[in-house]
Amino acid sequence: MGFLSGLSAVLAFRTIPTTILITVIYAAVFSTLLITDQLPSVPKHTQDLDFQQAYRDLHEVAARPHPFNSHANVLVRSYILNRVKDIASSYDHVSVDFDLYSNASWASGLLSTNPYAVYYESDNVLVKVEGSDKEYQESGGLLLSAHWDSVSTAPGATDDGMGVVTLLSMVKYFAEHRPSRTVVFNINNGEEDGLNGAHVFMEHPWVNATDTFLNLEGAAAGGRPLLFRATSRAPLASWSTSRPHANVITGDAFSRGVIRSGTDYSVYEQAGLKGLDFAFYRGRSRYHTRYDSIPGMSDDKSKNALWAMMEGTLSSSLVLANDVKGRTRAESFGQGSEPVYFDLFGTVMIVFTFQTLWIVNIVLLTIGPVILLMLVYFEHIIRVTSRIRSGYYRAANGHAPRERFVARASAEIQRILKSFWVWSKFWIALILGVGFQMLLVVGYAKLNPFASVIHTHPWLVLVSALSLAYLTTVLALTFPLTKHGVVPAPEQQKLSVLLHQYVLTWALLVYTTSAVPLGGTYFITAWNAVVLLGAVLACVEGMAGARGYEDEEEAERQRRYVRGVRYDAVDTAESGHQDSENGHQRVDVIEDTEPTEITPLIAQHGQPTPPGEEQGAIGWWIAQLLIVVPVPVILVSHIAIIVLFAMNQTLTDGASPFGVYEVVSMLALLIVLPLAPFSMNMHRWLNGIILIIFILSTLYTYLAFPFSQETPLKVYFAQSVDLDTSRVVTELIGPHQFLSTVIIPRFPSAFDQAINCTVALDKLGLQTCKWEVGDAFVPSPGGSEGLTSSLEKWVTTSIKYTGSNSARIKVQGLNTRSCTLQFSGKRVKSFHLSGDGGKGLQGGSEVPEDGLEQIRLWSRDWEKEFEVDVDFTGSEDEKSTVHVSCGWAEYESATVGGGRTGGKIPSLEEVLLFLPEWAVVTKSSAALFDAGWKFEV
Repeated sequence: MGFLSGLSAVLAFRTIPTTILITVIYAAVFSTLLITDQLPSVPKHTQDLDFQQAYRDLHEVAARPHPFNSHANVLVRSYILNRVKDIASSYDHVSVDFDLYSNASWASGLLSTNPYAVYYESDNVLVKVEGSDKEYQESGGLLLSAHWDSVSTAPGATDDGMGVVTLLSMVKYFAEHRPSRTVVFNINNGEEDGLNGAHVFMEHPWVNATDTFLNLEGAAAGGRPLLFRATSRAPLASWSTSRPHANVITGDAFSRGVIRSGTDYSVYEQAGLKGLDFAFYRGRSRYHTRYDSIPGMSDDKSKNALWAMMEGTLSSSLVLANDVKGRTRAESFGQGSEPVYFDLFGTVMIVFTFQTLWIVNIVLLTIGPVILLMLVYFEHIIRVTSRIRSGYYRAANGHAPRERFVARASAEIQRILKSFWVWSKFWIALILGVGFQMLLVVGYAKLNPFASVIHTHPWLVLVSALSLAYLTTVLALTFPLTKHGVVPAPEQQKLSVLLHQYVLTWALLVYTTSAVPLGGTYFITAWNAVVLLGAVLACVEGMAGARGYEDEEEAERQRRYVRGVRYDAVDTAESGHQDSENGHQRVDVIEDTEPTEITPLIAQHGQPTPPGEEQGAIGWWIAQLLIVVPVPVILVSHIAIIVLFAMNQTLTDGASPFGVYEVVSMLALLIVLPLAPFSMNMHRWLNGIILIIFILSTLYTYLAFPFSQETPLKVYFAQSVDLDTSRVVTELIGPHQFLSTVIIPRFPSAFDQAINCTVALDKLGLQTCKWEVGDAFVPSPGGSEGLTSSLEKWVTTSIKYTGSNSARIKVQGLNTRSCTLQFSGKRVKSFHLSGDGGKGLQGGSEVPEDGLEQIRLWSRDWEKEFEVDVDFTGSEDEKSTVHVSCGWAEYESATVGGGRTGGKIPSLEEVLLFLPEWAVVTKSSAALFDAGWKFEV
């Protein structure tokens, strides 16, 4: 084998080189992404942050569940207050304010069918580190925020214990390293019950010293924290100094309502502050459960997760708090100023505005097609000219007079059909890909959404979708093969697929630019740009006359030339073959022509390429592949990682199974499609391996049990006590495949009881099951009187008419800080509480025209009597039913070691005891149980 033959075997556009290079690219992208996606280990030098103290703080803060309405919450507050007071006592520029005087009322849920209002009294712990630059001591400062309360069913190690202890470390850090700008710490309470601590902070005068914020949150139970959202581009400049993990697609999900939960970020943004939302987002099955605890994670995982939050917070805060030049405050306003941002392998942060993205889109949409059309036209002209000069058309028509009309027509039809297939196979492959992905989605979601192991093994579902996308793309684009098992004219097919892929990306770009103005579509822009460049190179390759751009007939004819000497083919009847006109195939035998003045002195016989041997141009395809494939695969794979681990365990939260699986399938298809122009040269052995992977992964996802102790099924608990009838009803919410048939029959309180199961109204795909319990399962509010008092004394209330369409409602609960007024019939158009100073609703908040259905009352003191004046909507003759209730969240197993006042919830203890090991309980609402009276007004 000569040098050129060896070079061709390695670098030509052939099966083995193409398969190896594509495999290497995808393996490199996936492996690098997986490695860089891991949590960083805690380093020996922690940049002057006291990590060991922070980890000790976490053990105190997350020792037990401590919701707002619990005495354990007061213990955590006392610990935090003592810690910051100890730090502040050594520094004159550090001050502490235990806010026991701010209160606020606001309306929320205005776009909901169940609008409500909130009254809340503050007990936030606030710290102010005064900046060294006098210009930024009273304004232009930084707000750092986290909440110390947990939900009633979780100790809250990540939600939001790690955020709180990170802020305690930052108080110490900024006390020792005084920043240029003032830094205010809002270590707040009541976030879990409606972002209450952030709302009431907006009434505190220290809020005026800040203009930028960083909010720390836990929207899941561990893993690598993510920059959830950014209000604008300027504060994002601070995030590029650390190990960035961010993508604008999560912000788009919040803005479009795909993510329904909220964080304190929303309050600060509404108040006009600019800033960032930094949160944990993985492990939703452990979120708000007993597994969101230090024992619920291994030591390494909990330490690494804590350090990831501390490191990110420190690096961002240093920039935001010492930016005297205003680089992180210099905002651009107007349409298109929204930021577009994403990280690449946790090493670099890309940030630009949506206006920049829009301009690039417009340039690509207008100039790209013009350039490509011109190149395609010139490539065609050059090819036709070359054929004319070589006598291709004369040779092709040389036997035309001797051919029958039917034969010529048949050949023409075959040529047209072949041409149609070549120019339509990409779209057929795309349709097949989308169609089979939809079948896969239906198989997961329709037949049994919880039969899939996406909850426990999301990688398997992604692998199944990826392998299916690969098979539908490659097999469609490699059909048909020649009788020798190779793809005919692969260079021409590569150019054809590139052109059609450009049309696809151009159409997607038109849609995202005009109809979906979201920053998260940046990968479409990048994909269109690289496909355009690849198609340009392919056209230049064709114009340069690279090998492989000839038609099959032209290539066959060129095999009759040897260095400028043509060897004519003559027909023979050897071996019994006859002329095709007699119904048999014609065999051409190449014979030397008579010598002429250009005949070489030494006879040279052509060595035509064996029919089964591949051809291919050297070098061109490598440049095209390196341009077209890696960029979109990298960008979409980053998005896929975030989406996969953010959504895989949301089915038990009521997320649509179709939505979850459709997103995974769509991303899988987008990861595979960039290889389409080169897929006709993928090795059949690789195709066979991918087929086996698809079969095995898909079968496993259908057959394996979906839950485990590491990734449990969440069920939602609530209990209600009707004080009018003394009935006590337990309620559980979960998937019907397991709740009523597997889980509830385990509970003794449900033995021989009528179980009433209905469709859950607020959690798609789940069911609500209720049953009445006996005296042994009646809860107790605890407290000095609650242990011995009768049910009717748990909640005392009175209603007094103060006008023809207004009333004063008083309510007080034993051993609680939370009560609720629920209205049906006539709604409430305005209200105010005695002692609120007559401030009215917080700025930017208003009661909807149809009125309020609910008023939620929260007090900093225990057993406070709430006095609420309400004005009703509607006429005086209309009636309204008012359900006055109070709620409780304490139970015995949650108060071991502190905060015990006698509160009991036997039904919850039963659920904790008898749940299977692959399931875990969480709260359904702010109160684990409530008790109340109904009145007609």
